[in-house]
Amino acid sequence: MGMGQSLLTIAAMMLLSVISLRMNAAIFLSQDTSQNSKFGLAAISLATSQIEEASRLAFDENSIDNPLSAVAYLTSSGLLGKETGESTPDLYDDLDDYNNYTTVDSSQISAVFNVWMRVSYVNGNALNSVSAVPTWHKKITVKVASPFMRDTISISSIFSYWTFR
Repeated sequence: MGMGQSLLTIAAMMLLSVISLRMNAAIFLSQDTSQNSKFGLAAISLATSQIEEASRLAFDENSIDNPLSAVAYLTSSGLLGKETGESTPDLYDDLDDYNNYTTVDSSQISAVFNVWMRVSYVNGNALNSVSAVPTWHKKITVKVASPFMRDTISISSIFSYWTFR
């Protein structure tokens, strides 16, 4: 085998190595994107489930037994959160009991998710602005993160108080 053939063989091996490395990088990136998407969908499902769980509760502690006629009867914004004796979500009786609620969900086989929830009053004319005073609208925000995800998922929902007359 001559010098020219040896150089041609070495060049071919180098080209094959570069192509192989690029293919492996593309496959790894594709798998990483796919895995992040799967965890993101699981996180969205978990956040939606938390909002649905909270939506089954009364709007406010003071509206559980009797309909309210004035905003003044609502829980003040500084007192949003669980009341005495409400230590777990099973014991919660109104929406704002989920304020500052945190949990770790390890029910998924593939990942552990950290969940944070916040409840606040919002202005009826600007639903993204938090209100320091009680209003007929509460916003619940659920954030879900995992070490296996690139980003934190955040989902919000507005609940408004109303009664049939």
